[in-house]
Amino acid sequence: MSRPLVFFFFIFLVLVVPCLSHGTGGDNVDDEAPHVKSSHLKSKSLIFVKIACLVIIFVLTFISGVSPYFLKWSQGLLVLGTQFAGGVFLATALMHFLSDADETFRDLLTAEGESEPSPAYPFAYMLACAGFMITMLADSVIAHIYSKTQNDLELLRYQKFLT
Repeated sequence: MSRPLVFFFFIFLVLVVPCLSHGTGGDNVDDEAPHVKSSHLKSKSLIFVKIACLVIIFVLTFISGVSPYFLKWSQGLLVLGTQFAGGVFLATALMHFLSDADETFRDLLTAEGESEPSPAYPFAYMLACAGFMITMLADSVIAHIYSKTQNDLELLRYQKFLT
């Protein structure tokens, strides 16, 4: 099978399979309220689509994960892939988890009997920033120690070369 055909097949699967899981309604042209059809979360077709999506995601992730062992990838491409994956995780954390955490903190800080959440200090955002700063500090310390040991090793090699 040629590479472009495989590429387009996977793109087709990624775009079409999620659309299949949302096939519960049609277009309503009348002005009246649409008839809400209750979707059964345990229906066989929905479970089949979910399992198919899980299998496809697992296979694609596995193939992508082991591909550097079997294919010749350039170092720059691997670095870009790692940075892209880090960006996906960071975006997921910032867009989804951080808003939920902020809402939870606001609910926890709301006094008993109050209906409105208090406009308290945004602890979730503060903790997220503190976590990023601690991670950056740890990365800087490790990079400094690693560069120092590399310089020491190069100095030892140079001294052995001179003697």
